[in-house]
Amino acid sequence: MILQRSEAFYGRADVRQGRPALRLVEDAHYLARVPELDKVPVIFDAARRMVPESLDHHSADRTPTWQTTAWPEPQGPVTDIAPDGTYLYLGAIHPHYGHFVINTLARFWPLLDLDDRGLRPTLLCHGPGLGANWGATPFIPEILGRLGLSVMDLASFGRPVRIRTLLVPEAALQQDDYAFPVMADLCRRIGRGYYAPEEIDADPQPVYLSKTRLRGGVRRFSNEEAVTAVLERAGVRIVHPELLSFPEQVRLFARHRVILGANGSAFHTLLFAPPGRRVIALADRLTLSGTYRLIDLITGTQAHYYYPVGTSSHVGDGFTVNFVLREPETVAAELLDKIARIDGLRDHDLRSDPGAWHLSPTIPPLPPRPGGLLGRLREALQGFG
Repeated sequence: MILQRSEAFYGRADVRQGRPALRLVEDAHYLARVPELDKVPVIFDAARRMVPESLDHHSADRTPTWQTTAWPEPQGPVTDIAPDGTYLYLGAIHPHYGHFVINTLARFWPLLDLDDRGLRPTLLCHGPGLGANWGATPFIPEILGRLGLSVMDLASFGRPVRIRTLLVPEAALQQDDYAFPVMADLCRRIGRGYYAPEEIDADPQPVYLSKTRLRGGVRRFSNEEAVTAVLERAGVRIVHPELLSFPEQVRLFARHRVILGANGSAFHTLLFAPPGRRVIALADRLTLSGTYRLIDLITGTQAHYYYPVGTSSHVGDGFTVNFVLREPETVAAELLDKIARIDGLRDHDLRSDPGAWHLSPTIPPLPPRPGGLLGRLREALQGFG
């Protein structure tokens, strides 16, 4: 057995009830990124203190993801004032699909409540500005459109300004830390129009999300093609997510009963799909990001993560890390076995894999060691019978 089941996550995966905080900041300070500053500033209040709700962080120690939290030394008093009106801060518009979903979209949740009241504040963000190439990120205008918005509704300033009334929402999801169910509510509202109720689980053919056609990225299994070749011959549909539109990806997750692939941003699409999806994912390490666990919890996903024992790695070839499977054909064969057992897969893993004994919620007592103290005591007691 080469696939080792993993249920260990780094960081935290805390699902919080209710709604995230929504702070009203009067005389807020919005600072633009400047050449001397390699990060975008958070939102500051009138006393130049960081507004905590504007910070994107990862892990419970609130490590900043992309922002600077201190007032920049070269920045003097802010004198320009933004046009009147109420603004809603949406953070940075990330061009990367995965980060757009978990870092940017996580601040859109107030629109669910404000729409019901007929209110629509000015949507303030950092970047990318009027000259953005939206054609390179078609999922952004598509997602905005499902919320009744367009890219023209996103406002940003190329200079520091003071804003008289700014609403700063706490993110509905923070990496490796926490998530609120409203994150799933928002995303399901976006994705619901891409599939009909009768399409859910309508296609029994398993689907594998492949990275074999990517020319660059963060991580991949460089010999993944040896896995997909075996899977395809066995009837698994091989899909390259970057060749599908956003609506096509959501519909794929809705229609197919089992989705497989190497862990990565493609699985963030679970947020937009119907709840209760079934996933089998190859992990490049035994301990995964808590963000995957958070998404699984708020979407009701039945996810199974496996680390291929003996995986090695190297850098280069357009990726931050290239992982190499020791026995890709064996990996494929074991994946096929797990697809066949999907309905009772976790229980089967706990029974059949001695290395997974620690995952069981109830650990049976170890048997007495032959010849040990308990064994000798038992023999002595039997002698009195």
